[in-house]
Amino acid sequence: MSKSEGRPLSERTATAGAWTVGGKLFGKALDFISLLVLARFLGPADFGVVAMAMTAVQVVEALSELPLSAVLLNVEKPTARMYDTAFSMAVLRSVAIIAVLATLSWPLSVLYHEPRLIALQCVLATAPAMRGLVSQRLVEFARVFDFRRDVALEIFGKAGSLVIATTLAITTHSYWAIAAGTVSTTLVMMIVSYVFAPQRIRFDLSQWRLFADMVGWNAAGQVVSAINWQVDKIVLPRFVDTMTFGRFTSADNLIGMPLQAIIVPLSKPLYTAFVATRARGDTARVYLKAYAGIFSLVGLILLMIAILAHPIVQLILGPKWLETAPILSWLALTAIAMLPSVVLPPLAMALNQTRMVFFNLTVQFMVKVPLIIVLAITMQLQGVLIGHAVASAVAFVTCLLIVRQMADLPVKTQLLALVRPVMAALPTTVFMLLAMNTFSALETPLYLFLNLSWVCTGAAIIFAGSSLALWKMAGCPDGYESLAVRLTGKMIRRT
Repeated sequence: MSKSEGRPLSERTATAGAWTVGGKLFGKALDFISLLVLARFLGPADFGVVAMAMTAVQVVEALSELPLSAVLLNVEKPTARMYDTAFSMAVLRSVAIIAVLATLSWPLSVLYHEPRLIALQCVLATAPAMRGLVSQRLVEFARVFDFRRDVALEIFGKAGSLVIATTLAITTHSYWAIAAGTVSTTLVMMIVSYVFAPQRIRFDLSQWRLFADMVGWNAAGQVVSAINWQVDKIVLPRFVDTMTFGRFTSADNLIGMPLQAIIVPLSKPLYTAFVATRARGDTARVYLKAYAGIFSLVGLILLMIAILAHPIVQLILGPKWLETAPILSWLALTAIAMLPSVVLPPLAMALNQTRMVFFNLTVQFMVKVPLIIVLAITMQLQGVLIGHAVASAVAFVTCLLIVRQMADLPVKTQLLALVRPVMAALPTTVFMLLAMNTFSALETPLYLFLNLSWVCTGAAIIFAGSSLALWKMAGCPDGYESLAVRLTGKMIRRT
């Protein structure tokens, strides 16, 4: 047994998560730099037209998502033919994505009265097509909690995007800079993946039955998920101008940065951990630890964004984007309620109950879609924001009930796991509200950055200290705090 395999599962999962989150954070830092440049040389209308095209791209990509890696990870020793089948299914998916988006480009340009969508959407269609063709052999490294290659892929892709997008923005002042950056990211990642994890190129669908069950339920869930996720961006452009839509999508993208940087890369390590604990019936305990830990970490970041939205927008996007601040604040608060549900998909897949994810998405669909449509028609942007809040509350309650049934975890136990993070957030919130008095509209970018830095650092220290004190008062139970303390102690001893 290797040294890595001899460590506790929680530590191996945390280490793997640290690698993936670290890589994603670095990638998002590159995205952040790119956004700083793009926001200076392009306006809300430029972001708005690209967002219109990306809405269809993201919906079609989500609708066609195939959990090929998850299926291969569930098999103890995948054969060469299984990998060939996974690759072949990915190729068919990519061809379908390009064909569907190219076909939809003209009708959507007519619907939104935006002729630029035709060429823009056809080019952007290549991004999800190439993302799906990343080497399936990377799953072998995920099996042993080694995600360093995933990190490298993320960094290479984002670095290439940064260079291309910023260069085009500075030289052309065109929205095509955003599109070029999006496409170049996936192109670089696809090429480099075959360097890190070589896979033979062979078309073979002989093992398709292996993927049928999980892919079937996943496909059904993706249809509902895609509509849930993008319904606001589908409906809103019909009732607001391009500039307002650009502000909304930019705020939504800012919220997506911490979610994509932390939650998305944690999915693979969490799924691997849930699979590893399934045999000994310890999945519920691991779920609670992950569930509370993610709520604490990402919830703190979203709370900072909600309270400090105005200076954040002023620093990142510039003074001409200040009307985005209240949108950003509202979306950040509603996103906090969605956090418990992000751990549900890897848990359901590990327990072979992906139908429960579909049920969860269906409930959200039945509430969110009609609500967003009606409120967008009657109240425009304000209605969409209200719809987000209601849908988030419904998602939170639904997740509690599903986990109770699926993992035999009482709702009370799930809620109690969130008590310490919520209590720790109270003094943190008071501190940030008081600190808002130190910001001024006339601050230089450097002073604004330094001011935000000390406020966020102080908030993080207060939250961490409060969490630790509450954990001690509770008798030091085996939660995410104990894992954090143990790993911090090891890091200190090494130094």
